[in-house]
Amino acid sequence: MKKFFLPIAIVAAVAVSCGRDQIEIDPTPAEYVYTFTIDEDDTRALLDNQGVLWTSGDRVGMYLEGYTGYANVQASASPKTIQLYSKQEIPSGSYAYAYYPYDTSNNDKTNTIINIPNLQSGGSTSAMPMAGIPFLVQEKVELNGNSATSNGVIQFVNLGAIIDFRVFSTNASYRTETVQYVTFQANGSNVAGKAYLDLTALSDGQFDDDALNLSWGSADVYDNVKVTQTVAVASAKDAAIPIYMVVAPGTFASGTITVVTDAATYTFDYTNKELGRNMLKHYNMDLAHASRVAGVTEVVMSTPYEETFASNMGEFTTDGVQVASNNVWKHDSYGYMKANAYYNGSRYECESWLTSPWIDLRSATSAKVSFDHVNRYDSGYANRLTLWVLTDASGANWTKVTIPNYSSGSDWTFVSTGDISLDAFVGHKVKVGFKYESTNSIAATWEIKNFSCTSSSTPIVRLGWLELPSYTTSSMSGTTSSSLNDLYKVTHKATMGGTLQRNYTVLYDPAMYASYWVAYPLCSSHLGSGRTDDPWDYDPQVPYSKQATVFPTAYGQYFASASNIDNFYARGHQIPNADRNGCEEMRVQTFYMTNITPQVHYGLNSGTWSDLEGAVRDVIKYTSDTLYVVTGAAFRKKGSSDTINTFYFNKNGDSNTIPIPNYYWKALLKVKWSGTTVTSAKAIGFWLPNEDLESVDYSGFTVSIDDLEQWTGFDLFANLPDSVESGAETNTSWSQFQSF
Repeated sequence: MKKFFLPIAIVAAVAVSCGRDQIEIDPTPAEYVYTFTIDEDDTRALLDNQGVLWTSGDRVGMYLEGYTGYANVQASASPKTIQLYSKQEIPSGSYAYAYYPYDTSNNDKTNTIINIPNLQSGGSTSAMPMAGIPFLVQEKVELNGNSATSNGVIQFVNLGAIIDFRVFSTNASYRTETVQYVTFQANGSNVAGKAYLDLTALSDGQFDDDALNLSWGSADVYDNVKVTQTVAVASAKDAAIPIYMVVAPGTFASGTITVVTDAATYTFDYTNKELGRNMLKHYNMDLAHASRVAGVTEVVMSTPYEETFASNMGEFTTDGVQVASNNVWKHDSYGYMKANAYYNGSRYECESWLTSPWIDLRSATSAKVSFDHVNRYDSGYANRLTLWVLTDASGANWTKVTIPNYSSGSDWTFVSTGDISLDAFVGHKVKVGFKYESTNSIAATWEIKNFSCTSSSTPIVRLGWLELPSYTTSSMSGTTSSSLNDLYKVTHKATMGGTLQRNYTVLYDPAMYASYWVAYPLCSSHLGSGRTDDPWDYDPQVPYSKQATVFPTAYGQYFASASNIDNFYARGHQIPNADRNGCEEMRVQTFYMTNITPQVHYGLNSGTWSDLEGAVRDVIKYTSDTLYVVTGAAFRKKGSSDTINTFYFNKNGDSNTIPIPNYYWKALLKVKWSGTTVTSAKAIGFWLPNEDLESVDYSGFTVSIDDLEQWTGFDLFANLPDSVESGAETNTSWSQFQSF
């Protein structure tokens, strides 16, 4: 369905546009053709005075006897119809089941995938899923006494809820700002993602609400939705442009709504609210009554960064330019981003952009992008469908980059651009922009998918974040019994404060069932209170077969120690749960197996080490500073002949030998800034044996960062400017570090 809003009292159910606008639908030749009528009068959703129309090419998923697939909406006349082309006859009396939008993965009407995107484009309710009330296929159906041309009538029922945000401010100083996006955070309740519906449970010819409840799987589910739309902050609620968001219905005990403008972030509490199915909820957002934080933290993506556009536009943004009340750039449910300025037989003059988030190339020595694309109806496409790059050093000045390969324009076959060098832009954060231009006489269609940006740095890995160590496998030689041929460097991210932020990064070795280091930033906003051990789980970015199954119980290996004969190896967090319990999504990720190692419990995990973790949090608990932390598990001090002990542990039903780290260490960094430049820094390290320390004070284990680097083989805080790095890394005084 197109995003066309009409001033009518009762309106069509909403969904996404998925047809190519400039060509006729050419159905696959088939012997049997069936026409089903959409019962618009009875099944439209009552959504105040806003509506969305069906348009030709929308795909409706269908299940009938001997048929599983889709049928195309024909919207050129009223009533709207759906045409199904079948290679075999569908017997009269067969039940027909329908849903929208069509998903190629669906082949089971009792477990149909219903997807609500957690990243949505504003300007319309463009993500509403629907189910059709089952009906019997007939030879002919008479409509309003007219000659019958239909084989059945489909009544569609909305499955989601719609939120209508109206952003305004009674404080006049905020009215110069422009909204960038709105986020709904439901704190653990599923509101988007991949859900399932049993279409056969719907009653014939009825609206059976009990049968319309969505069920959730264990993957691809979200407790938050972000809708991107650029609108001005209004002076009053009645003057505000609506920002629509589609979510799953439900009752939400707690959560937040975040409005991000070009100048600040506004947070509203959302407690004990209910969103009903097929209902529109209005929220008037007066920024003067919100918690306001000046400045906007933009998402910065590390490389490799990929966006397929298979289900949504990801972290890309569009400029909101419209022609004939339609967005020029928009996501198409076929699985790509599409720009088009041709509507209803007319071409329009415009310039419109599709733009990536910031991509971090600050530590790269080489970089490249590639994507697949199709262009049609424009012989001068190389001048009007162009690629541009912006750096954080160039302000608002974009640089044009040549696209080496365009499609011939004769069909809809995607072509790959091949590698496009970004070497001229390394050393900076960059944005990549797709610029679409048209005139009143020439208006192409441009489709983009499978965007990829990769980079390399020689000879060590540097991603630009101050906490990330640099390393080579040769520098790590002698610190482990592993061959170091199967390392996983994984970064976990989560939404906090309405933006996607890095949580932590690990360097994991499945041969040792441990991460050599876990690196992360720590701020007071990361901190909260409480702990639960329910979510112990595998790291989803590492094959499960390469992780130890340390849940629902701990390692359980007991050994005698001086202070406690019942001592055992605990599931030791490298980034503590308590360092992230101010954000539920981040906290849950600390229970991944790649963050867990066998650590002596009494006297260390619950003693000296725990005290050290608490002292680290105290450093930033009451300040706005950022502390950069690296925590490591060491099996052998470099240059030593430390014995690496093991114990047997059942992993995935098999007996496995689990290596035991001999040491644990921490590296801490504080910096001072002048704008974006680090002017001074102070660092300190800790090195503790993995044994019962009888809870002695952690301050007796301080070492310099230089010592840690010599013993581990890692270059810690490698992204510090050389002018401050050497002085910062010689410190061994805990009190001087605290007071810096």
